Amino acid sequence: MSDQDRKQLQAIKTFPSLVKYLRDELDWPIDADDFDDLTFDYEPEELGIDAKTAAKIEEIKQLRPLVTGQPWGIFFVKFEPKRLPVMALRRILSQLVIKKRASARKAEQASWNLHDLLFISNYGEGDQRQITFAHFGQEEGTGDLPTLKVLGWDDADTALHIDHVHKELKEKLHWPDDEADLKGWRQCWSSAFTLRHREVITTSKALSIRLAQLGTDIRKRVNTVLRFESEKGPLRKLHAAFKEALIHDLSADDFADMYAQTITYGLLSARVSRPAGLVAENIADMVPVTNPFLRDLLSTFLTVGGRKGKIDFDEVGINDVVQTLRDANMEAVLRDFGDRNPQEDPVVHFYELFLKEYDPKKRIQRGVFYTPRPVVSFIVRSVHEILQKEFGLPDGLADTTTWGEMVRKIQGPGDSQGRKAYGPLCPDSRPRRGHGNLPGRGHRRDL
Repeated sequence: MSDQDRKQLQAIKTFPSLVKYLRDELDWPIDADDFDDLTFDYEPEELGIDAKTAAKIEEIKQLRPLVTGQPWGIFFVKFEPKRLPVMALRRILSQLVIKKRASARKAEQASWNLHDLLFISNYGEGDQRQITFAHFGQEEGTGDLPTLKVLGWDDADTALHIDHVHKELKEKLHWPDDEADLKGWRQCWSSAFTLRHREVITTSKALSIRLAQLGTDIRKRVNTVLRFESEKGPLRKLHAAFKEALIHDLSADDFADMYAQTITYGLLSARVSRPAGLVAENIADMVPVTNPFLRDLLSTFLTVGGRKGKIDFDEVGINDVVQTLRDANMEAVLRDFGDRNPQEDPVVHFYELFLKEYDPKKRIQRGVFYTPRPVVSFIVRSVHEILQKEFGLPDGLADTTTWGEMVRKIQGPGDSQGRKAYGPLCPDSRPRRGHGNLPGRGHRRDL
């Protein structure tokens, strides 16, 4: 590739200049010179994009079909941020892709198959703006959450990278010679996208901040759903079930908070326990069996809010958490955590980091402060020995003696001071708050 060709590609920083390149170098059948004449305008509100995401989008334009029967939907999206906002692009995708059950409004809106959408994004500041071609597809082993792959360049790229992009554009995004061969057209254009876009998180601090932001977003979204959902809606019904069975005065916001924290912390637990990554269909099963309460609660929330329920994962922001955890360099995050907190379990300790960013006041109200393992070990060992020596329970924390049996042993026949006579003195399984360090050490002591 000549230096002139490289400079030509690097000089493309706007959509009009890109359209000229597509026409002159890739033989796209574009007749008009005016970019606005070639496109339809979309407003974020038309696509159901929320205000927070819409603030990142400067414009959305669809390239008018260039030939009859064109399978591809080609969109130009201009963003405000310096970096490609993947979550915003995913929101746009979710509104354009064909759904099995579309509302009346959506039925009137043009839609495409997932593999037939091509996004051309422009983002950055001033002379540093750059162009990126983006395509969503399905990868084996990742469930039904689409994977974003990109082909892009900027001034900082090496000559070798620019040469590679030039070759891919020329060979794979060239306008097809046989427009009637739709299968070949799809395969050729899709093959240009092999590199996954990653906004890499490499530290425990950065991950806790990002998950706290996503958890806050889920909480707001669930509150919004609860405000507009009828009493027969899935989240409303689940809220009512929790009020009846667990917390009678559970407010809508407290339920949304419980939902957000369970989803976020549960998915983190699953990701850390499975280095190979998250699979959307069985995320709850990936939570370690050592935390059955979190596992069951996450399963309940995901079922109501997921693929077999009536709420789309995108609607409440769950896909954003999954994508963040997939893209994070978890090995680097765990190494960073280990450097800062040697000998500590990251899943157990992370809840304090998360809650500090998510809701610092609630962290203080709930007393969520990490207890170091040596202190936990001392507390558990001391209680175990007291039960053995002072209460005459040979198995200590593992003893199955009931309250009623203990009262009769110490005082003779009588009441159990409000305790259930047949309840265990040392219960081994009950819902707990916090990250589970004390219960975990207690169970290991039992063994």
